[in-house]
Amino acid sequence: MTSFTHDFVARLVGRYTGDLVRYLTRRVRNQADARDLAQDTYVRLLRVEQVDLIRDPQAYLFRIASNLAYEHQLKQRAEYSNLAKTPLVEEVEQISAVTVEDAADLAARMARVERVLATLAPRHRAALILHRQEGMTYEEIAEQIGVSVHAVKKYISVGLTQCRAKLTEEGVEQ
Repeated sequence: MTSFTHDFVARLVGRYTGDLVRYLTRRVRNQADARDLAQDTYVRLLRVEQVDLIRDPQAYLFRIASNLAYEHQLKQRAEYSNLAKTPLVEEVEQISAVTVEDAADLAARMARVERVLATLAPRHRAALILHRQEGMTYEEIAEQIGVSVHAVKKYISVGLTQCRAKLTEEGVEQ
């Protein structure tokens, strides 16, 4: 590990740790596990040999964290049901070894999605993000933004339709 890599990761730790722990806490529903996963995220990032090729460090960091959270959830399910390690868990572990090229592609896709979401009305955007990214139910979203469940369904439906239309207009495959 080079000092450049160490400095790069140290800057990310200072800048994103709070956001990363909050994100992971929502994913795994346990703050202690979220802190452990955040630390594992930085350890994985320290193993990257060419961090200077990472175009969007935040997206790369959160992709690693997302993969670790998914692995964590799979492992918990396996432990809960007293199952041995399944081929699916092993496959997920292999997939989670994200390459710099994959991260660059992900960053470009995320930028497109953010650009399209920015064109939506605030309630449509909020409903979509809360449902798709945060995993909230229609009922939870309705309570949070103060509307009916029917309105939430409408916001999500209209938002998805507008996103698809905008991406099609831009010539992006969905």
